[in-house]
Amino acid sequence: ATFFGNVIKNKVIKQNSSGINKDIWVTGNIGDSYIGLNIIKNKIKVNDNKIKNYFTNKYYFPKHSLIGAKISKFTESMKDISDGLIGDLKKMLIKNGAFIYLNEIPISKNLKKIIKNKKINKKYILNGGDDYELIIISKREFRKKIISIAKSNKIKITLIGKTIKKLGIHFDSNYNLNIPREFDHFS
Repeated sequence: ATFFGNVIKNKVIKQNSSGINKDIWVTGNIGDSYIGLNIIKNKIKVNDNKIKNYFTNKYYFPKHSLIGAKISKFTESMKDISDGLIGDLKKMLIKNGAFIYLNEIPISKNLKKIIKNKKINKKYILNGGDDYELIIISKREFRKKIISIAKSNKIKITLIGKTIKKLGIHFDSNYNLNIPREFDHFS
């Protein structure tokens, strides 16, 4: 699809951000669509049809987050997660990096089962693509307001990290994740 239109001055939400100590949020859960795709490609075997259908539906019928317009005046930048959490976050950071709390990255209870059963390592879901949730970067002063809006609209939102001076994506874990390359729709 191609969209044309006009933008009201000062109403554009940028997809990139600069500055340190800003909150990094994510809506919904990460990785379900990626698991669905891998089930479809027979790269991951799931015997439970209910769980299998859950993941394939997440791939075939993604639901985008509806909070963007509601919190736009409290955000600095926002982007949908189509190329994977880490890949899209890298595109958002201009002159800074990010410090991510690995255990805060929201995943569904079904994905927790897949990880627990060692069908996949958590690092692979960080760049799976096609989640269509939002990454949001905002000033810390808007933290309570963003949480309040999400709660009143019954939208899951999770604080997963902050922007830092050091370039790149850094994790709170003590080991190098060696995250696979970013998802790319055109390769």
